[in-house]
Amino acid sequence: MRDTTETQIDDEIIDAPASATNETVIGRIAAPNRFEATSSEFYFWIKRGVTLEENQIVFSETEINGEKITFYALIDEIRRNDRRADMTEAYDLADGDTAYEPPFSNEGFSYAHAQVLRIEPEIATPPIERSIVSLGEENEAKIAYGFDEISRPMPIGLLKNGAKKFAGKGLIDLDYLLGENGGHLNVNGMAGAGTKTSFLLTTVKSLENEAEKSLTTDERLAIVPIILNVKGEDLMWINRRNKNFTADDEANWHSLGIEPKPFENAKFYEPKGKPVHECEALPYSWSLQDILNEESLPFIFSEEDNLNENMTSLVREIVARITEPNGKTLNNAVPEKNWRGFLAWVRDQSEHGADGIYGKGTWRAVYRRLFNVLDEGKVIFPQNDNDTNPLRVARNESSPPQVIDVNSLPASLQRFVVGSILKQVETERKTNRIPNLRYVIMLDELNRFAPRGARDEITRLLERIATEMRSQGVILLGAQQMASQVSTKVIEMASIRVLGRTGAAELTDKIWSSWEKSFREKATKLKLEEKLVTQPTFRQPMLIEVPLNPWADKHGNIAADDDDKPLEI
Repeated sequence: MRDTTETQIDDEIIDAPASATNETVIGRIAAPNRFEATSSEFYFWIKRGVTLEENQIVFSETEINGEKITFYALIDEIRRNDRRADMTEAYDLADGDTAYEPPFSNEGFSYAHAQVLRIEPEIATPPIERSIVSLGEENEAKIAYGFDEISRPMPIGLLKNGAKKFAGKGLIDLDYLLGENGGHLNVNGMAGAGTKTSFLLTTVKSLENEAEKSLTTDERLAIVPIILNVKGEDLMWINRRNKNFTADDEANWHSLGIEPKPFENAKFYEPKGKPVHECEALPYSWSLQDILNEESLPFIFSEEDNLNENMTSLVREIVARITEPNGKTLNNAVPEKNWRGFLAWVRDQSEHGADGIYGKGTWRAVYRRLFNVLDEGKVIFPQNDNDTNPLRVARNESSPPQVIDVNSLPASLQRFVVGSILKQVETERKTNRIPNLRYVIMLDELNRFAPRGARDEITRLLERIATEMRSQGVILLGAQQMASQVSTKVIEMASIRVLGRTGAAELTDKIWSSWEKSFREKATKLKLEEKLVTQPTFRQPMLIEVPLNPWADKHGNIAADDDDKPLEI
């Protein structure tokens, strides 16, 4: 016999599950016409005097053929019905007089729609009408989202249970982030309102925390964060404390089990000759030989130049002509072995060296592109200076974040730097497979680097990382304002998808078709600190609140007593 307790709702004695109490029982399931229950959703009327909110966890137990089945669900809409057939009847009741109070009133009622998150045991059946609905807390939230079955959980925020309450930590499964069952994470959100960068940095901080905890376990996790600063200079002070960080914010981080500290030992890099104010960053630049060593010359030629296959093939042919058989070491074809000499050699070939395979027009197009790049990119491609400092991002163990500023570069050179770094990581992981080492690449504005429909070298490299490299320990933490503008492969291969506040027009794109309409509508109204998160094990997205960052997110937010802090470079 089912264990029950006697619970009273509106003077009616009913049987309720033992887990329910007067405080937690909030209503009963109803399934009239047009409000039918399914294994994915149900409606319930709300107990008089109870105030509920959207995004609260609820649960209901149903007995079918002697088997107890529990439904865990999320309220996504609450409505009020005053029992009138239409607005005219409501108006006529008072004859249009707002001051009139009828002597007798037939009080209305509230009811809610709930999306099913989990069924225990897993049976695809709807709940039975008149089943008791109870309010869930942290324990129910754990079951609802399957946290109890995650072998490697990682917190990324506080799980919301209404507007101001929480049901513990919002967790994701590291096996779906770091490559075991899936990989990568992608965030979408409007500029300024989506707070994508803040969320990605919180993810990096949580990963660092997991790596630190693993030092005492048999399966040590090593994290190498590579952070690309592609807009503004906001990421160039993440080793400094945030002046807006409060004791309440600190408590929120502690509730996640993470010590809220800036990225104190982060290393910063900036284009040579483009210093960032009050950031002691190391300069970077490349010689011609550096570029050949990294096999990144093709990245100088991007999709925006409308390269055809013939031009792309010529770039590869040029590499073969100016290098030894290893494809990397400069031979004597270019007498002056620097960028100026290389440009002169290409110009000479465009005038005199064209052959039957590549005509003068193709050579001249490549020369024009090279001339423009070297002219606008003098800071990273010094024409006469062989004393360069190419970026070297490979590591053999956990390291502090490497923050690489590309913000001050033109868009085409930003793409080159990103491509060069990704190529280094890809090559390193293919030649030096260190167990449990993960390169975590944080890149915003993905639409610039892997636009939908593009077929240039950098887009193809990002697609290769998204589709093939998770198993080799390369994880992409990507973000953009509009996923509809990014390579579908890059977006779809992200096992964990996150929505910050997003425009309604963007959410009509087919890439969001798997998201329920109610959650897409919710995404248009999210607060700055709120995110909707989904992973393959979730039936519906999880709403979390991300604590305020303890690090400065712009120069003006550096704490006053941190201004003179020595930076570790």
